[in-house]
Amino acid sequence: MKLQLKLFYVFFIALLSVKCSKEYENLSEIQNSEIKEKPLEFEENTSRFYKKPKTSVLANKKNLVTDFGANNTDTNDDSDKLNEAILSLSNASGGKLLMPKGKYYLSNIKMLSNVHIEIEEGTEIYPTIGLSPNKNHRIFDFAGLTEGKIENASIVGKGGNFIVNLRNNSSQNLIVVDLGNVTNFELANFTIKDEKTIFASILVSFTNKPGDAWPHNGIIQNINQIDAHTGYGLIQAYAADNILFKNLKCTGGVTLRLETDNLAMKTANKGGVRDIFATKVTNINGLTPVMFSPHFMENGKVTINDVTAIGCAYAVRVEHGFIEIFDKENRANGQDFKNYIEGILGNGSVSELYKRNNGRTWAVRIDNDFSELAYNSSNPAVNGIKPGKFENSTVTDVKVIYKNTGAKLKHLFLPYLPCSEQAKVCKPGASGFEYNGPSLGVSIDNTKRDNSLGNYNVNVTTSRVQGFPSDYILNVKYNTPKLCNPNLSSIPRCN
Repeated sequence: MKLQLKLFYVFFIALLSVKCSKEYENLSEIQNSEIKEKPLEFEENTSRFYKKPKTSVLANKKNLVTDFGANNTDTNDDSDKLNEAILSLSNASGGKLLMPKGKYYLSNIKMLSNVHIEIEEGTEIYPTIGLSPNKNHRIFDFAGLTEGKIENASIVGKGGNFIVNLRNNSSQNLIVVDLGNVTNFELANFTIKDEKTIFASILVSFTNKPGDAWPHNGIIQNINQIDAHTGYGLIQAYAADNILFKNLKCTGGVTLRLETDNLAMKTANKGGVRDIFATKVTNINGLTPVMFSPHFMENGKVTINDVTAIGCAYAVRVEHGFIEIFDKENRANGQDFKNYIEGILGNGSVSELYKRNNGRTWAVRIDNDFSELAYNSSNPAVNGIKPGKFENSTVTDVKVIYKNTGAKLKHLFLPYLPCSEQAKVCKPGASGFEYNGPSLGVSIDNTKRDNSLGNYNVNVTTSRVQGFPSDYILNVKYNTPKLCNPNLSSIPRCN
């Protein structure tokens, strides 16, 4: 019987590799492969991340519909009723709030200490109708924008997943959960139906308040996102301490983006991530399940186990820390700014030229090979900025399945695709920088893996690599020779 089950799973995974257009909303079977899972030590005691509420707190039970008059059968805004319920429970030293099955329209829900929301399986949550398209909107705010620290709070699906539907809204600037100045929290059991909104759906945020005002001690688990924007995805962690990410799945984008690029952290000289643990992280038809990118932050250790990439560019992406310089003179021509910087550091010292501050300011990224020169320069236009890094980190039990189309590719990835395969690449009509094409490999690691500025070690161990053509480079390093020099202007639109 065990042999039959094993053969079934092998056949099922092989079948997935050829079904290129399917949108996977239920991915639990993908991670039940023939690879024997090795439980991580930290999974044995999840209380190190989140301590569940006391029985006395949970004994105070309220119902959003029957106790607070919310109507879960219409399209009216239910935000005031939910905020009233949260405030009432918090003032009463905490309690459990049940949201019975139905439809709720919400925005700017302010979570407070000792409030634990249980949302019945199958419930649908929508952003409030008519939101301004020119503003950013949060559905649930864990002290990201609100004043004061909150402790002991949770939002959990009861009996199974509830649904957050971001589709067909008047605004694309939507954030499902913003975790800010919060300690001891849980998010669990929901599905996000996205439509390429322009933020990661869950932000693990830095708040520029006194002390270490960012998320500490929490669990984020059992969450599935569908149709994420390539440049974003399910989670972005800017600042966090002692967080467990578990059973996260995303179609498109990046599932777990450890990219610490919040400019407020640069000014405050604090933030970043430490003691980060993750297990069972999956991505389908996206950039990558896991991304490391420290920018200017000194980050701690990350431990990840059981990563699955199906039809992605790579399973693990690792970027070196870098020096980013803004044009303080606000030149009209970006090339003039680039020439100015290269006049100080030398030709080739600028690896990228782009705009920041919502397109108002030119910025350049200094090439990794010039970081030491820039940091130690006597010229105040370039010196004193230290590239960030992570402590030595690990990603183990990585499973990668090739698909010949559907992966989201950055233009910087394309030179590592064999010239004979470039015809498989196309450019979607309105999807920003992304390209559509075949899976490229297991990992792309642009660090030098030493102790020089901006460089660090992420050790990646694979347990299965399936279906890649023999001429592909499965693990790209910072000094891997390019296979091709594609003409980006000639890449056709996707059908």
